[in-house]
Amino acid sequence: MDLALAAVLLTASPAAGRDPVPALTLEQQVGQLFVVVVDTQSAARDEDLIRGGLVSGALLRWDRFTAAELAALTAWLRARAPEGLPYLVFADHEGGPMFTQRSFGATVFPGNMALGAAGSEALAEAAAAASARELSALGVHADFAPAVDVNSNPKNPIIGVRSYGSDPALAARLGAAQVRGYAAGGVLAVAKHFPGHGDTAVDSHVGLPNVDRPRASFDAVELPPFKAAIAAGVPMVMPAHVIAPALGAVGVPVTFSSAALAVLRRELGFSGVIVSDSLDMGAITKSTPVPEAAVLSFLAGCDLLLTGKTDYRQAHAYFVAAVRSGRVPKARLDESLARIAKLKAALPRTPPLAPDLAAGPALAKKVAEAALTLVRGALPLKAGKGAPVLIAFRPKSSGADLERFAKAFGFREAVFLDPKPSKADAEAARAAAAKAGALVVGTYLWGGEPPKEQRALASELFALGKPSVHLSLMNPYDADDYPQAGAVLALYGPTPAMLDAAAAALKGELQPKGRMPVRLE
Repeated sequence: MDLALAAVLLTASPAAGRDPVPALTLEQQVGQLFVVVVDTQSAARDEDLIRGGLVSGALLRWDRFTAAELAALTAWLRARAPEGLPYLVFADHEGGPMFTQRSFGATVFPGNMALGAAGSEALAEAAAAASARELSALGVHADFAPAVDVNSNPKNPIIGVRSYGSDPALAARLGAAQVRGYAAGGVLAVAKHFPGHGDTAVDSHVGLPNVDRPRASFDAVELPPFKAAIAAGVPMVMPAHVIAPALGAVGVPVTFSSAALAVLRRELGFSGVIVSDSLDMGAITKSTPVPEAAVLSFLAGCDLLLTGKTDYRQAHAYFVAAVRSGRVPKARLDESLARIAKLKAALPRTPPLAPDLAAGPALAKKVAEAALTLVRGALPLKAGKGAPVLIAFRPKSSGADLERFAKAFGFREAVFLDPKPSKADAEAARAAAAKAGALVVGTYLWGGEPPKEQRALASELFALGKPSVHLSLMNPYDADDYPQAGAVLALYGPTPAMLDAAAAALKGELQPKGRMPVRLE
């Protein structure tokens, strides 16, 4: 079902039968601090919590919903939330190839680093507004975006193309533009991951990174995008699960550090809602159970607590006990409840009408054409004897998009391999390359170093000396790795729109306009 029909379902959903809540019990007050991860089954299981006002909202599980299913779920949630305690629905929908919830049927916009290559505040704002309109029509109130991290570490395993680039001023300009865009589209933005996750070599989903920079470096690099987002009116900020000694987070993540979060409040002047990153990530759970992590992050200054897929009832009971014992002061609880109530008071009662669904893809195409970057060499691709062949290293998630790209360009043959190819796949690639009149080789880098098998095979293919183009499909830090390639195009993520732009450039129908937004080493 498309977004237009989904919006009809939403606006037609009854809200009758909800019980008004004249005054909040302690259990309800604590519930207003928590955001859980939800799908249709878990929502039904926890209907008593929703009806009782014992949970504040939810983050939608990844790719579990069609547009119709999501519209029905958000309508169901709104109908069951008590009067005066709206249920806040979050999506984690940043854009780009890996951070777009595709099952919604919403537009897959090029991600942040593509926007950085385009360098246009107008395009960044328009993309956020269009994405927000699509989400809002499905009943989504808030998006965990934009990521305003400055990706200063090429080996970063978790940010990469989620960043606008390595220039703090660029990240500040585009991050603020996207905050304005989300607001214009009717969705609450969340600037993340304070104070910056761009200079890490550890993924906080599995471990606890240490951003060991001096304070002057934070002031010059990491903090300007957050200052700009706050000036643009961002209503929520998400701290990172990183150690940051220069900001007072010594031996503990920023999420647990009152000193670090005081920088956000007092120095940067942020008065909105601080929402924790998921407390069931490895950076936290390797040392601290989720219920205790909820108390620690709240005492440090977080307002909304994202528990992830853990046992929420246990975390809720543990927190109630912490309030009753006096460990969590009532004044501190009241402070966060006031911020959350102010945030929820601005929520629309019903979603707007569905947006023009043709507008999203057209805008994504415009962004892609402005972002595609010719790193070196010349286009179009000119084949020698025989037709061009595509050999692409790709994750399974991008398979269908790359297959469509191969058909759209008209390659005689296309060979798709895992980023770490098997010996059999490597032999198939060599055989196809031997018959090719020209080669287009797509490489895939996601943090750290590419697999040695990928680098060796790609080097071998370019060494054949045939007319060739290297497509840097993801993180562009491999764009200088193959000097024998005839030309290099950076895509910043193999989204449909970026692949379409690359096909047009290979044919000579498009002159790439993007500029590399990170420093290549």
